[in-house]
Amino acid sequence: MATVKDLSIAITGVVFSILMSSSRGEAHITGIPHTDSPPIGFSKVTSPSTGEAFKYPEVTPNPNPSRVLFGAGELLTFQRTTDDTDGQYILLDAVGLPGNLTPPHIHVDSDEWFYIVDEGITLYLGDQIYPKGVIPGTNAPKGNLYAIDTKPGDLFFSPRGQIHAHQVTGTTPAGERIVASPSRNLDKWFQLGGVPVTDPSNLPEPDFSKLGAAIAVAADYGLILSSNFGELEDKVYFDVPVPDEIVKNNRADELIALLNNNARPVPEPSSVLGVLAFGAFCAISIRKRKHKINVF
Repeated sequence: MATVKDLSIAITGVVFSILMSSSRGEAHITGIPHTDSPPIGFSKVTSPSTGEAFKYPEVTPNPNPSRVLFGAGELLTFQRTTDDTDGQYILLDAVGLPGNLTPPHIHVDSDEWFYIVDEGITLYLGDQIYPKGVIPGTNAPKGNLYAIDTKPGDLFFSPRGQIHAHQVTGTTPAGERIVASPSRNLDKWFQLGGVPVTDPSNLPEPDFSKLGAAIAVAADYGLILSSNFGELEDKVYFDVPVPDEIVKNNRADELIALLNNNARPVPEPSSVLGVLAFGAFCAISIRKRKHKINVF
């Protein structure tokens, strides 16, 4: 019998496959052909994380942040938007349900930082950088991805042009903090494709028509998307050391400087955000289940 996390992966993959027009390829995971997303427990991730925990700088969050439910199970909270920073960057908190997958994709002209908040997140980072106008699998050879078993406190940097993906491989909802710079209006793209959330303890049903509308204009926001593993990359390595140049240079100093240079200060919050209930759901079934998480 399928579990909620299995269904979450299946739903996301199927929806992206239907909505995306690009052809699908066949990914090889440690030498084994596989045409879908790497399933939970398929291969133990032994790749190392970054070592010392990163001390995230104090950032005044938006007191009334907007939130959306994106795809089949990811709650996005926009702590700093394009308008807040005059386009310098966006800062969002992303919490995914067990099994939630963000398929491999590329930001053409935005760099990203990923700060890991919870256990249970596997990050996939590519082995090369593609110049603007070059699309792996279309007008250039496909790349390879390294699966990284992250831990809370890890900070990773993904330069523009690098293939990357995320997956919640644990059994509970898991969160990460994401910064994209320059913003390229990515927050507005997520809002275009997501369902507004007014109460994180009572999530709405997903709306894949909105997701389709966002996918149709993804290129306008500097995004190269794929529907699943195999379109942009040829292999996914789970059990080999990740090259130092991929994980060691997280450009933490640059991130700190960016966050300290707030173009438009956000008012102090009127109250401290506490622990909220995040409603886990299955888009195939009407049944809903609830998990406790930190909305940070």
